[in-house]
Amino acid sequence: MRGGLGILIAVGLAVVLLLVPGCARDGDGQKAGQGPNVLLIAVDTLRADRLGCYGSDLGATPRLDALAAEGVRFERAFSHAPWTLPSFASLYTSQAPPGHGAGGWRGELRQLPEAARTVAECFRDAGYATAAVINVDFLGTEFHMTQGFEHVDFEAYPNNLEVRNATRTTDAAVKWLRARRERSFFLLVHYFDPHLVYSPPAKFRRRFAAPQDRNNTRWVFGKDAQLAAYRRGWVQFEAGTIRRAEMLYNGEVAYTDQEVGRLLDALDDLNLKSSTLVVLTADHGEEFLDHGSFEHGHTLYNELVHVPLILRYPGRLEPRVVGEMVGHVDIAPTICELVGVEPDPAFSGCSLVGLLVGSGKWEPHAIALEGNFWGWPFRGWIEDGYKLIRGPVGAKLFDLGSDFGETRDLASAAPERVSRMTADMSAAFDALAGAGHAARGSVELPDDVRRRLESLGYVGGPPETADNAPTSAPTTRSQPASQQASQPAPGTDRDR
Repeated sequence: MRGGLGILIAVGLAVVLLLVPGCARDGDGQKAGQGPNVLLIAVDTLRADRLGCYGSDLGATPRLDALAAEGVRFERAFSHAPWTLPSFASLYTSQAPPGHGAGGWRGELRQLPEAARTVAECFRDAGYATAAVINVDFLGTEFHMTQGFEHVDFEAYPNNLEVRNATRTTDAAVKWLRARRERSFFLLVHYFDPHLVYSPPAKFRRRFAAPQDRNNTRWVFGKDAQLAAYRRGWVQFEAGTIRRAEMLYNGEVAYTDQEVGRLLDALDDLNLKSSTLVVLTADHGEEFLDHGSFEHGHTLYNELVHVPLILRYPGRLEPRVVGEMVGHVDIAPTICELVGVEPDPAFSGCSLVGLLVGSGKWEPHAIALEGNFWGWPFRGWIEDGYKLIRGPVGAKLFDLGSDFGETRDLASAAPERVSRMTADMSAAFDALAGAGHAARGSVELPDDVRRRLESLGYVGGPPETADNAPTSAPTTRSQPASQQASQPAPGTDRDR
């Protein structure tokens, strides 16, 4: 795929996509609000490699593994950004970040332009009941991320220890399902638990935590004071502390798996399984020293942008595993085609239906990545099995076919490929920005929203450190145990 037209196809500009056979959409047609239901489950901060169906031996995700066994699992699906706001915006609008404009960085957050049209708006306009159960302000009204949702269930929280947990998230979703009218529905359910803080319920601690933490429910990791210090570069954590925290993260993944399973059980109980397309994915992953650092938002390596993608549609999709590389921008047009809802003409992704049914109707395309919440922006480009990452101090190149963990940088050995992919990426990003939405103003946050995002470490000014480019690993400074993880007062452990 070379040249200007190929680049436009690669990033999926709508005017070009209408001419590309691999991206055709053949809606079934239906009466308003009477098509199949859609349940879109998005788990925040969920690494694909923590699922058994993606190779994990932890045994943490039996319900997600069972879902994959009943449906279609994409082995190599990618988000377009390493943090929540731009990633969800791509999922909603079928546009890469340069096209939809939402995101920014710590010092300047940008909302989704009101002119952007979301997949929820497509379903609302088709007569569907639309609802969202969300657990972070980035998905809220201040960032224009509720466009198209008739019902929004968001529970505010005073700090990041008290964000609504997976049990109550499932309860809220099931409550809405039970109370809905006769119209078909499009329901987004957002689980936040694998995001910091890591404090899984006791039974999951006992299974997954480090020995010293299995019965010590007072040790949590990632409270707001810690995050503020870490993200400003005031403190770094020893590798042993990160590994200990990772075990708590695994417990959070297992807990979320249980609650997603309970939501899927509710579909059965309400006789909705056979009429509901279930789509499960994540907005991004989490780093645990894979490339020398921790958390998310700071690089475009696969531990942050490789995400699970599973679709189940009984009677329509046969179980299979798909190896092609796909992106979040492909999900909205896929959902629309599967259930017969007209997609927005600006959707830039390609429907995956050909891959889902094994028909071979698919045009491979490049995948655009962008983002760095904490400093200079990174751009990424996945094409022909290779991944290019460009930052302020150079480029990195990886062969994802032989090195999916991105351990061998091939940039110096393949300068022609780097040059070619850089040219493709630059032209595509310019085209996306030119065709995207012009109004991309910074967000003026209300005080209560600012306080909540501060508790997650997401606002409060630019980071103190100047360089976190992917070409160099950060220096780790040892800190006393008292600075490595906070000890909450009795009674502050999240009640699950």
